[in-house]
Amino acid sequence: MTTATKQEAFDAVVVGSGAGGGFAAMGLAEAGMRVLLLERGRSFEPARDFPMNHPDWELRPRAFRDTEITTGDASIVLEEGALLDQRYAHLGSSSRPGEVPKPRSRREPFRYERVFGLGGTTLHYQGEAHRFPEHAFRPASLYGLGVDWPVSYADLAPHYERAEHVLGVAGDPANPFKPPRGPFPTPAHRLSYASQRIATAATNLGWTLLPNSLALPTRSVDGRRPCQRSGGCAQGCIFGAKSSVDLTAIRRAERTGRLQVQTESRVLALEMGHGGRVEGVVYRRAKSIFRARARVTLLAMGAVETPRLLLANRSASQPNGIANSSGLVGRFLLETLLAEVTVRFDERIDAYKGPPIDSRIWNFSRPSRDGSVRSGYVLGVSGTLGGFHGPLSHALLLPGLGRAHKDAMRSHFGTIVTLFGIAEQEPRAGNRVTLANTKDSDGVPLVRVESGHSDADLLALDAMLERVKELARASGTAEMLRQATTYDVPAASHVGGTCRMGTDPGTSVVTAYGRSHDVPNLFIVDASVLPGQGAGDSPSLSIQALALRTAEHIVALARRQEL
Repeated sequence: MTTATKQEAFDAVVVGSGAGGGFAAMGLAEAGMRVLLLERGRSFEPARDFPMNHPDWELRPRAFRDTEITTGDASIVLEEGALLDQRYAHLGSSSRPGEVPKPRSRREPFRYERVFGLGGTTLHYQGEAHRFPEHAFRPASLYGLGVDWPVSYADLAPHYERAEHVLGVAGDPANPFKPPRGPFPTPAHRLSYASQRIATAATNLGWTLLPNSLALPTRSVDGRRPCQRSGGCAQGCIFGAKSSVDLTAIRRAERTGRLQVQTESRVLALEMGHGGRVEGVVYRRAKSIFRARARVTLLAMGAVETPRLLLANRSASQPNGIANSSGLVGRFLLETLLAEVTVRFDERIDAYKGPPIDSRIWNFSRPSRDGSVRSGYVLGVSGTLGGFHGPLSHALLLPGLGRAHKDAMRSHFGTIVTLFGIAEQEPRAGNRVTLANTKDSDGVPLVRVESGHSDADLLALDAMLERVKELARASGTAEMLRQATTYDVPAASHVGGTCRMGTDPGTSVVTAYGRSHDVPNLFIVDASVLPGQGAGDSPSLSIQALALRTAEHIVALARRQEL
């Protein structure tokens, strides 16, 4: 198969169109640079492609299935996970209401919730848009967890603000657990009845439940409809109201006339030239192979695919892969630490109405002062996380046959909510992404994911599960239907750390601006650069802010002719 070189001249090639790639492309294009954006997946039309356009949406296949193949995952070899510490067996998960958690000796295979498509995983995400708290940038100095970041909250603040305005983030600035700030671009969502009910219990416990900050605008932004509060974010927003990157940053970049988007274009290799620079980006589109060239290349494929590409591109001059003189590409994987309970009330609370995660409790964002729990975590309320959303999902999950099932439907529908906590995982070199011996249909090696829990992780999971159970009891719930934690069942949606940033080339892969320590015209702008996870907050807004900061830096370098 021959390789055709694109004749267009680009200043930058961006690989991946999610939170980081889309915002980096926008930052570069709006500053005057000519950008090629390559996306492996296809583009989606909200009014056509998402299941909730149809009455039987709960029975239809998910829109975002390109990461799945008949044998499991398109990129990851699914194999038994790490050995479980049986001291924490009480953290075990059940999959259905009333089911007793299964005894396990090992974690289930690692699974990574992500999307191949224009907009990346923001097509699937639930819109959480959090600025990381100030203390999350200094976890080692303050709490002895992980490493301090090479950037501070103050460094990211202007980029957080710009990203929020592009997204039309809805929120309440009066959050005592976050740094002082100005108003959000759109007002906070009103709390659902379920969150109002749970807020009373939180207050009685001495905690504070607050409206979540969400990229689900409550007013029209950039001509799009405001959020319709359908709760269907993870299915793809049929109204085009959710601020996924395809509808926000990428649209803005396209309006400059300086962005060319190519979907269904899978990058296979980086070609290295003299001086250790990236000379070309090789990609497949349909059955043809192309080469794109630019002054600078930005990788934004996520914390599994980005290290996979770098590790797979080995040569005599780079036997460990590209940008890997430190040997740390793929290491310090950060996965999601999650604990949740799904509970039932004796009355209708209709938690399925409104944004999927409309409230959070930040009281535990700072680790405990006595050092017993060194990871910060945040609690939340969700009407859909436990798998109960519309009538059909209830019917499929609730037990019984005939009249017994009908009775269960009448008594349970609208009474169920999930209370959950998310914590920051302790970064460890042994948690990593490595190349497997098998390859996919394009000849690219698959990856193996090794991820286990430290004592700090297990203490955080234990603390979160106890807190959400305490909150459930205080709320007057009638029954706990199930519990689930990532102790034994990985549920990775927030994944990072595999190409982390830092000041020392021996202990990091990229600089504070995402620039490779080894390859001067290679930058990384996805979650893999994150040294930590923000004390339990969602990382998407921080990825976007870092991408804008990197784009600004690249533009400054280009103007000084230092690329």
